[in-house]
Amino acid sequence: MLYILILNIFLSSQQFDTLPAVNYNQVNNFINAVSMTKDGKGFLYVLDRESNEVIKYDENLKLIKKIGKKGWNNGEFDSPDYIDGSSGLDIYVADGKNFRIQRFDLNLSYVSSLITNSEIFPEEFKFSKPKASIIINSNDLYVVDGDNPRVVIFNNGTSPTKYFGGYQTGQYALLEPRKMVKDSYNNLYIFDFQKKTILKFDNFGNYIKEIKLENIISISEYNGILYILAKDGIYFYDTNKNGYTDKKNLDISVNTVSITDFLVINDNKYFILEKNKLSYWTF
Repeated sequence: MLYILILNIFLSSQQFDTLPAVNYNQVNNFINAVSMTKDGKGFLYVLDRESNEVIKYDENLKLIKKIGKKGWNNGEFDSPDYIDGSSGLDIYVADGKNFRIQRFDLNLSYVSSLITNSEIFPEEFKFSKPKASIIINSNDLYVVDGDNPRVVIFNNGTSPTKYFGGYQTGQYALLEPRKMVKDSYNNLYIFDFQKKTILKFDNFGNYIKEIKLENIISISEYNGILYILAKDGIYFYDTNKNGYTDKKNLDISVNTVSITDFLVINDNKYFILEKNKLSYWTF
């Protein structure tokens, strides 16, 4: 609490302009959109948990392709939670109720699945309902286990090596990890919804620090800046200097209660995902 109080005093002493946000485009054809990501070519992907679909757009929100329906076959989903394109070359979907991570190419063609409930996986590395994933070091898959909150590392996306953030780590244990992003040094930032904070780990799973801020909604990373979307604006956290550098008090007509994800793709372009709408804003 003392840290947050000092931070609030610091930020309140700074001069931040309330920037007029311009809504350049939006799409409204979702039932319950819960997650979005981008690939290495600048295309965006939205995951709709209710329709069990992945929808691909260009950066101007022109529809490119959509796949998926409710089911358990390859390319089908059962109320998926998370989509990740952090490798730049593949799309990963956390299909928790089907107990798997599904991998697709950038054309949304099915590639493979990671399912751990078999004898080839040691018990300590199995996940039950994966809630999120991210690619670190080009091809190592980090998976959040929803039933046993922690992150399991799979070398080359297939071979489990270690896990971190479990209950045995005490005060650094994850309670309800909701989103993961990485910086250029492959440090991992995990937004824990129940803790209302962001925990920073290196790519070996060693705890580094905690980034506290009130009323966090979601996070995104671009070019060394961790963008933290909160109810009162967007905070800029420099991952190299390990400190806040700016804040934008957004004057936008978005209901913060309905926001499910947030994505920054350049210094001046912000995508905000709501349950029924995706919009992008600039200043």
